[in-house]
Amino acid sequence: MGTSRSNATFHRALIRPALSGWLALAATACAAGEGANNLDSPRPPAPQRDSGVLPAAAGDDLTAERAQPAPDRAGVTSVAVPIGSTGFSRGRSTAVVKASMDRVRATVLSFDRYPEFMPHYKKCRLLGRTPSGGWDVYMEVSALQGAVTMWARVEIQKTVLADGAETYSSRFVSGNVQDLQATWRLEKIDAQTTRLSLDVFLRPKLPLPKSLLNAENLEGSARAIAAIRTRIEQAQDANR
Repeated sequence: MGTSRSNATFHRALIRPALSGWLALAATACAAGEGANNLDSPRPPAPQRDSGVLPAAAGDDLTAERAQPAPDRAGVTSVAVPIGSTGFSRGRSTAVVKASMDRVRATVLSFDRYPEFMPHYKKCRLLGRTPSGGWDVYMEVSALQGAVTMWARVEIQKTVLADGAETYSSRFVSGNVQDLQATWRLEKIDAQTTRLSLDVFLRPKLPLPKSLLNAENLEGSARAIAAIRTRIEQAQDANR
């Protein structure tokens, strides 16, 4: 019992400092168990010229945003969503963003700019559109205080519209985790207010306790929502 508890504490100590959004969560979970020598990052494919992605909201002050303090998580609500009888659960976090739905959408889909406001992101490159109409995205994330660089390639699938909300779901293509899924949901409250939700599910290739993975999925979704809300609202305040 004592050894098991010590191992769980050790793994949590390695994973938690590098959590900052859903891909950072995936990166650190693998880094904790596999070691830097097995995690060489491949060279990403060359991006296509016509990306089709929405640009970031106009008027962002990038220098100021890089120096911003840790995102305020007040008002972020989180809940674990069980996945059948597997014992795994998705982390779901929601927050109200004081910005129009257009501005929230632009920031969520501005993948190339994630390193500017998501801690631990080294690169986030839009490679182009997929045959099904989604976005092909390559990402690199540092973990363990920069000792390793993790990578993943995902497809952000095309928009699904239902019940007045827009949903953007990812599909894991390649990387060093067994499974990685995320779903953004945007819902207009009024002209200047948007409800934003993020579901995250990570299953790494190493044998960590399900309870630990579920807790980190929940934590990762909360940090990502807080970071993107801060990014949007601070940029909007600077433009007033």
